Amino acid sequence: MATITPSDRGKCFACNKEKLIYSCEGCSKKFCLKDLTEHRQQLSKQFEEIENDRNELHQTLVEQKQDLKKFSLIQQVDKWEEDSLQKIKQTAEECRQILIEHKNKHFIEIEKKLSQLTEQLKEIRQENEFNEIDLEQMKTTLATLAEELVQPPDIKIEQDSTSFINKISIFVSSGKCNNGI
Repeated sequence: MATITPSDRGKCFACNKEKLIYSCEGCSKKFCLKDLTEHRQQLSKQFEEIENDRNELHQTLVEQKQDLKKFSLIQQVDKWEEDSLQKIKQTAEECRQILIEHKNKHFIEIEKKLSQLTEQLKEIRQENEFNEIDLEQMKTTLATLAEELVQPPDIKIEQDSTSFINKISIFVSSGKCNNGI
């Protein structure tokens, strides 16, 4: 704020003329009345800009509070989730295709073995020559085929302990909130 001391004369900081001067307590510079008025107008303009910036920031805060989904870090988490799910779905689909292809080949093998057993049973029935050992062998073959139909002996699912999905965590300056995967 300027203090008026009419007896003070000196050079004005702005126009550099010898005039009656007034001191600005904020910047400690001395101005003539005309330049002091302009200086105050500049300060008022800067103050209005600060108020406008504050109002814009407040509006942004209100908007972000209303829709947290627009918060850029939440959007990053959403993107990570989407990418991770896509990797999981793609891997699951690839595994399904391998299983279907293998299972179809496996069905053909079981059909061949079952066809051979069927022929063997027909021969034995026609000749009517079998004993307990033959019956036990046929039961074992049939049980093995039934078991292979449910669970193929040469295929299994393995889970790799190394993650192909990047783990994310949230760090807050007061500490780590580790809810990461």
